[in-house]
Amino acid sequence: MFKILINTLLGLFLIFIWSWFVDINQIILNLREVNLIYLGPIFLFFLLSPVLRAFRLKIFLNEVKKIKFLDLVFLNGAAMMLNFFIPIRAGEIAKGIYLNTRHGLPLGKSVIWIFIDRFVDFLAVLALASVLFFFVPTALNIAFIIIITIILTVALSLTYLLVFRINFAKKLLNFLRSLLIVNYIKIYFDKFSNFILESFSILRRHPRDLSLMILITVLAYCADAAIWYFSFMALGVRQDFLKMYLGQLLSALTYLIPAAPGYIGSAEASGLLILSGIFGIGANIASAMIVLFHIVAAVFVLIFGLISVYSLKIDLGVILKKALNRV
Repeated sequence: MFKILINTLLGLFLIFIWSWFVDINQIILNLREVNLIYLGPIFLFFLLSPVLRAFRLKIFLNEVKKIKFLDLVFLNGAAMMLNFFIPIRAGEIAKGIYLNTRHGLPLGKSVIWIFIDRFVDFLAVLALASVLFFFVPTALNIAFIIIITIILTVALSLTYLLVFRINFAKKLLNFLRSLLIVNYIKIYFDKFSNFILESFSILRRHPRDLSLMILITVLAYCADAAIWYFSFMALGVRQDFLKMYLGQLLSALTYLIPAAPGYIGSAEASGLLILSGIFGIGANIASAMIVLFHIVAAVFVLIFGLISVYSLKIDLGVILKKALNRV
């Protein structure tokens, strides 16, 4: 609850900062001109995004447990709702708890597997952004692109060692262990490192599976980009699709930053920074799109989330209590 309170205060602060850079009255006028026809494709792509990621999760978990695709779609829906209203990774932890209680998978590994699945998202974001920076004009300088490339290289290298060069990874971990002085810490370091090595082994897959997971991730971000694209269209403004794609990738990176319930403030501030600060889109029209996106997202997440909870017959109170206890 303390984390949620701090995040809420941060969100209110961001709303205050955001309001200094935009004309609220102009945003309201823009929203009054929304073409409701475009809400159809917006909702469609809102649905397609978690469906694609559910397909990736099914491939990801196939080695340890065969789970119905539709169950994973609804599991993503329930997790989206939890993450939206309690954005402290409660949704990811709830997924792990569901896999443990309904499918008998080890709780610790279930949770870490869910985060590894999201880690695939993170790697894809870095890789795709590194490429798109050369095709989409932005206000970012080369230093930012270099930093993104370095982070990607380090992340890919560590992942490769943990998955495909496990003996070398063990030697590296043993070297790090030797730097520790207290035996008590060494014991926990051994337990943690062995747990991580065992968990990452789930990615030791046939290249076909890994390639398919990457392709699905690329398509999932296409769906995310389409949401922004059609949200701008609803306001009577056409934007370059690749710009929206890169914008969604950069937006995904902001999810690493603590956010208020409902992403209030966080969505508006990050959206303004990306669309106006990086792409040079007018502050008022960019903010109007983000506000529209935020409203539609809240409606979709609530409806889809409740349908998902009902379909899976999840005891949300129990899941939420366990998830909050582990955050």
